[in-house]
Amino acid sequence: MRRIIFWTHFVFGLMAGLFILSMSVTGVLLTYERQMVAGARAAAVERPDGAEPMDADALVAAALEAGAAPGNTLTLSSDPGAPVQLSKGRRDQVWLNPYTGEAMEEPGHALEAFFSRVEQIHRWLAFTGKRNETLAAMNAAANLVFGGLLLSGIFLWWPKAWRWPIVKAQLFFRQGLPNAKARHYNWHHVLAVWSLVPLAAIVLSGAVFSYGWANSLVYAAFGEKVPQRGRPPGGAEVAAEAGPAPAEIASYDLLVAQATGDKANWKRVTLTLPAPEDADFAVTVDHGNGVQASKQKVLRLARDGSGPRAEAGAAPASPASKARRFIRFLHTGEIFGVLGQTIAGLASLASVVLVYTGISLAIRRLIRMRKAAQAAAAK
Repeated sequence: MRRIIFWTHFVFGLMAGLFILSMSVTGVLLTYERQMVAGARAAAVERPDGAEPMDADALVAAALEAGAAPGNTLTLSSDPGAPVQLSKGRRDQVWLNPYTGEAMEEPGHALEAFFSRVEQIHRWLAFTGKRNETLAAMNAAANLVFGGLLLSGIFLWWPKAWRWPIVKAQLFFRQGLPNAKARHYNWHHVLAVWSLVPLAAIVLSGAVFSYGWANSLVYAAFGEKVPQRGRPPGGAEVAAEAGPAPAEIASYDLLVAQATGDKANWKRVTLTLPAPEDADFAVTVDHGNGVQASKQKVLRLARDGSGPRAEAGAAPASPASKARRFIRFLHTGEIFGVLGQTIAGLASLASVVLVYTGISLAIRRLIRMRKAAQAAAAK
């Protein structure tokens, strides 16, 4: 049995090695994409001499001048010098200078375009920017093969005897090894065991993105159907309170202060711009990195400044939708913040070394086999 598993591991590893290497290298490059793009956008902000960041009221007014309409969202950062995001739709974003309120010319666009191309290669091997269905299918299949390699690798790694000297040699890097073959063998085994869990999470979550049947299984596990495109699975946003327009409209600075309360660790506040007749509006306070639902609080604030209302700003997401969102950001590690991103990046880096050492060991074995066959033929 061990011989069969070894040769299956050997053959499929060689077949899928370059595809896995591509996914691993691009995965490393994408590790801190969110932070790097945000940094590039912040660096693009031009501060006029002596200017101070605009307050929330001035920024809302600037957004309206930039074409914002009721229902659009305006995201303010806890860093008053960071650009302000006006979202008119999923693909219609405007960034405002926090000092002047003027629309910025695609801040961080070059870096964002770079990461977009890297992601296309990572997901579909789209080096030209255009998706090729054949290459995309091969890449997705290689991801499944990688999952099989991880499973067979567990069996091959498993010590024949659980004695500490033997287990220790499989768990830790060894010094003083006599040649490259011994080093690569040691690296391959050590990195495989320490990166097993995060790599398994990356592979399984990647399969959900690549295959409709895997995505359907997530929803089926909760007794739900996959939602149609363009329809939010968590339900529609709760409508603003009906009734006459408030007699008084409080300052947005006051309303933002009400939303954040006395907590100083919030990262961003997203305002859903109200219509003139709305008595309240939705506000989302984010204490995380923008994707951690557990660190987001959705409120409805009365526009007259009387405080938050009891209703949440959006209908609760279904269990399957929550699971699907968790899987989406489990793949990048972002669901666990910077620590999760770092672990995912290190696991991808370990995968690069696993491919290198695996191919190195395989080539050496093929050379030995060829020499043995030639020697046998010469007799």
